[in-house]
Amino acid sequence: MKKTLLIIFGTASLLACKGKTDCQELSGTYSTFVEARKEITKANYPIKKIQSTPESSWIKRIEFYSCNEKEGYLIIYTTRAEEYIHAHVPLAIWEEFSTAKSKGSYYNTNIVNRYAFNLK
Repeated sequence: MKKTLLIIFGTASLLACKGKTDCQELSGTYSTFVEARKEITKANYPIKKIQSTPESSWIKRIEFYSCNEKEGYLIIYTTRAEEYIHAHVPLAIWEEFSTAKSKGSYYNTNIVNRYAFNLK
């Protein structure tokens, strides 16, 4: 029974990952933010955290993607349909941000102009 479950789980895992790029294989070279967001959000990551933020009047959702479990991409979705991508954001910053009482204040004080994501 255990062998059967392992085989089923292994097969399901492979099928779930089929067609997805491993985060280590991302080029990191993007011409638009939309292209970057699509590639980042579709890849496989050891750490992938998505959080809705209904308590915030400006930030609708935050996402964190980390390949090395130390730093990663932070994507901010706002209530005004704007999206912001930040690179090399430490996991500790994500953890503080995700639990901050005021997401907007934390974002402006600790993230803006510190973790730039540049197009190439």
